[in-house]
Amino acid sequence: MDRKTEILMVAKRKFAEFGFQQVSMQSIAEDCKISKASIYKLFSSKEELLNELIKNNHEQLRNKAALIEADKSLTPDIRFERKIVMEIDSFRENKHLIQMLMFSPPFKESSGLYQHMNNVRGILIKWHQDMLLNLYGKKIEPFKWDMTLNLLGVLNPYLKMMADGAILREPAEVAHEIKLVMDVIIADKLTRPPLLNEKHIQLHFHADLPEAPGKEKLLHTILLQIHEITANDLQDSSLTEAVDHLGKELAKEEPASYLIDALLTYLDQHNILKESIRAIRLLL
Repeated sequence: MDRKTEILMVAKRKFAEFGFQQVSMQSIAEDCKISKASIYKLFSSKEELLNELIKNNHEQLRNKAALIEADKSLTPDIRFERKIVMEIDSFRENKHLIQMLMFSPPFKESSGLYQHMNNVRGILIKWHQDMLLNLYGKKIEPFKWDMTLNLLGVLNPYLKMMADGAILREPAEVAHEIKLVMDVIIADKLTRPPLLNEKHIQLHFHADLPEAPGKEKLLHTILLQIHEITANDLQDSSLTEAVDHLGKELAKEEPASYLIDALLTYLDQHNILKESIRAIRLLL
């Protein structure tokens, strides 16, 4: 794990446990066993640190969802349900941080953080809309904003109750139930005109609604993750060189498929890299 990631993970734990206002940069530095000056070389303020933490969490979620969508061996129904399961797991993992942001928001004094949180909401709204469009297709295009808010309304209580331990069901069961409920809602909505459009959403959240990450961005992100693992966790220079060669080959206009396959097979020998290598193969 590199220094920046370590600082983010320690900050995430401390913010979730004590709240943003109560945690100092000095206490984060002490837990990381580094000087406060070392943190300020990477993050100009505590607000920037939190901003980066939120950004990283949501980028990971979107990237994982994009990889599920890229797996065309799965049916649209299964891809939808797996993304719901992934969201439930992420909510559970980040429960205390999310509660801290909801109930003791640190962005009241920071317009930059306030705008970032609005953009995060915009990302999540667009992401859920893409989930519905990928599942139901063009027939829901006129109703996509109404259906997105309906999905969030159905999903959010389940997320909170499962994170609190109030629903002792497997996430896959909940995801399947949500899918069945959305089937009924959409079948009913197709008989009536839409209530919302993109302008309503943008005016309400004051946020940009970005596109899902594309193939090139996903490949770049995965290669960076593999590079960090080989350099920091495995500490194997030959693997790191293989990752660099792979990145250069993939960047060519006409990459050599035999060389890419050979490099992926070589890297795939290490269990810690298998999930990342599978993700690359799905994208190629």
